[in-house]
Amino acid sequence: MKLNNLLVFTVLLALRILSSWAVVDAGKEKAKPGACPFIYPANCLVHEPPQCHSDWQCPKKQKCCPGLCGIKCLDPEDPSKPVQVNPGKCPVVTGQCKMLNPRDECRNDSHCLKSLKCCKGMCGHSCVKPV
Repeated sequence: MKLNNLLVFTVLLALRILSSWAVVDAGKEKAKPGACPFIYPANCLVHEPPQCHSDWQCPKKQKCCPGLCGIKCLDPEDPSKPVQVNPGKCPVVTGQCKMLNPRDECRNDSHCLKSLKCCKGMCGHSCVKPV
């Protein structure tokens, strides 16, 4: 009788593992076109539960993107749209960030005020005075 129980347990365990693999593979669906919009960094007082886990859970053309205080369905940006490029060059960065996944203050020059440039800094991208 014990061998029979062990066999049932093994089969159930195998089915559980296979079903979890199916869920992981389903999450690798092709994303909707466009790019997630840039969200300016801010501190959240309340972290909201995720609205979605993939683009296909969002209505119409919206994408599943990081929002200000959680993951939300947002209207995408067109990545082929030209972006503003401010004159000058980024300063040379010496040093290395000790923080894991530092938050970017900008993605390109259009996210910066006036003539500042979006440059790779010691910890992520930030708006700086060009050289």
